[in-house]
Amino acid sequence: MTLARTGVRRFNTSGYEILDDRLRLGEVVIWSVDPVAPREGDLYLIESGGRPYDVRVERLVRLKGGWSATCRVASLAR
Repeated sequence: MTLARTGVRRFNTSGYEILDDRLRLGEVVIWSVDPVAPREGDLYLIESGGRPYDVRVERLVRLKGGWSATCRVASLAR
């Protein structure tokens, strides 16, 4: 799998990935196998295309062995 072609960007060796193909629409999905899941409302700082973004968790789905968080861009971080 070619990461650049799919829009998936790994940012941590512990199994986190950011799917930013809908970033232009203000949406980012973060998924992980980490047992510690975020909560709705949690704020994260991510980078995409060399630009930082604050994203807020809107929806959390628990998966077998992990979780998926749909996030909305809160602002362009400074």
